Amino acid sequence: MVVKIKMRIWIDKDGQEIMGPGIYNILKALEETGSIASAARRLGYSYKFIWTYIKKLEEALGVPLVESRRGGKERGVSELTEVGKLLLSYYEAMSKEAEQVVATWERRFSELLSNLEQYATKPSRDEEEIPYYEEE
Repeated sequence: MVVKIKMRIWIDKDGQEIMGPGIYNILKALEETGSIASAARRLGYSYKFIWTYIKKLEEALGVPLVESRRGGKERGVSELTEVGKLLLSYYEAMSKEAEQVVATWERRFSELLSNLEQYATKPSRDEEEIPYYEEE
């Protein structure tokens, strides 16, 4: 028997989502590729979707998350700001801690479920079984 607990983490500020699996993936891809366009291709989104998402998040937080420089031969480069890197770092740490808690509870639930038979009610021999009754 395999028990699996599923959990995702979202962080809201004043009712607006500021961090979750989606924005984490966007910021991580941007950090790894150094380009909004490359991050968009990697994740299967349009450039405009990624750019708009980041701008909305920057507006909600009141700080820049990405610095972009236009480039000649190398096209453009986009890098996470210190705040962008902190968001990734905090989210990764929080996710790691949550995974440890989930693993503990998966073990506990596995133990509980494998011992459920002790809680089953067993009919006594003295009890009469009630026959099935069907109206005509």
